[in-house]
Amino acid sequence: MTRISPLVTGLVAGVSAAILQAVFKVSPPPAYSICIACHTRDLVNWIMNHAAGTTLGMAPVSKPFPVLTVVGIFIGALIASFARGEFRIRKTHHPVVGFVLGFLIINFALFMGGCPIRTSLRTMYGDVVALLGLISIAVGVVLGAEFYLKRKT
Repeated sequence: MTRISPLVTGLVAGVSAAILQAVFKVSPPPAYSICIACHTRDLVNWIMNHAAGTTLGMAPVSKPFPVLTVVGIFIGALIASFARGEFRIRKTHHPVVGFVLGFLIINFALFMGGCPIRTSLRTMYGDVVALLGLISIAVGVVLGAEFYLKRKT
């Protein structure tokens, strides 16, 4: 099986994001493309709006039918793990803690615009606030990794 380089993957993802934005006229918000936090929010809100009759907020492109990026990434990762023989069910130490942390991370990503893909795309549009957000994400990752590594030793 051939490996695709990260550069090719990034180029394909970037060009695909630009084409999808042009085709679906995704604006506002600009740079919606493959934002995992936003697409998860829109999928959950779309289901709630249709099942419970609520009017939870969504991006305009997701109102008729949700963008299924999250589902596609999940299924693609599952297929890839089976194809490479790497699929294993692992028990976590604290599933409730993992759920709460995941919930907090996705909500803070929505609240602060912390999806690195969306923030990168907004930076490419010339958004200075997104540039500051991207720098903040990088600093947060470095500090978090340092904290985690010091705690492990």
